Amino acid sequence: MYSNQSYIQISPLTEEDYLRWSGLLAERLGIIVPKERKMFLQSKIWSRMREIGYQDYSKYWDYINSGIEGNLEWSQLVDRLTVHETSFFRHPPSFELVKEDLEQKILRAKGTLRYKIWSVSCATGEEAYSLALLAQSVCKQSEKKSYFGVTATDVSSPAVALAKQAFYSIDKLSSIDASLHDGVKTLNHEMFTIKDAIKKRMAFGVFNLLDVNKPSNIKYDVIYCQNVLMYFDKSVREQILDGLVNHLNHDGLLVLGQTEINSWSHEKMKRVNKNRTLAFRLK
Repeated sequence: MYSNQSYIQISPLTEEDYLRWSGLLAERLGIIVPKERKMFLQSKIWSRMREIGYQDYSKYWDYINSGIEGNLEWSQLVDRLTVHETSFFRHPPSFELVKEDLEQKILRAKGTLRYKIWSVSCATGEEAYSLALLAQSVCKQSEKKSYFGVTATDVSSPAVALAKQAFYSIDKLSSIDASLHDGVKTLNHEMFTIKDAIKKRMAFGVFNLLDVNKPSNIKYDVIYCQNVLMYFDKSVREQILDGLVNHLNHDGLLVLGQTEINSWSHEKMKRVNKNRTLAFRLK
């Protein structure tokens, strides 16, 4: 299906097309694309169609919804439609909160502490590796035995694949405090990566947040969920948050983005009192 043409003229997304494509995103991912973002939706679908030689939205729709090849193409389109603008230690106060939580749990631990973190929307990995670098530093400084593991998930399989590779441009290194640089490895004047000792503590996977209410035996000490809830309708956000509560260990911490949810509350959760953060703790 790939084309050698340098430019293909594709007609604008009609109202009917918009409703169909936005409805598919809502159904499969829970992501809401309001009418004011119709041009955003059009540009992302259009650019992918041009890449693989499609000129008709209906034919591309049929391809997206056809068997194994359609599923693979859907993952490529999802990668275009979900935002992966991220950085290391993007919101320092939230990471400071995680650091304090780990330090306190090490102090209170009667034996070896095994601390589990879930980066819910890891994109290309910067958030997940930030959490791992932080946890490694805290564990190394403690006299008590402690171990950590980071589970990193995203709805985009191409993004998860990039996260596993852990290759980053050297300009991003400035976002990582120098005290944590023993966890990174400079490859050349353009790139750096994460050292294997930390990679061994990571587990990556594709995960749709609409499945968060499915049963799981895995419980986490920290669930880090920032810069993703904004893409969901308010009622869906609350369903996701209610589901995340069931994945927390006792005294577990749920860290959210400050502007992503305003009125959510849960009988099992209490608000954490720390400036410039939005977090809740399992009672």
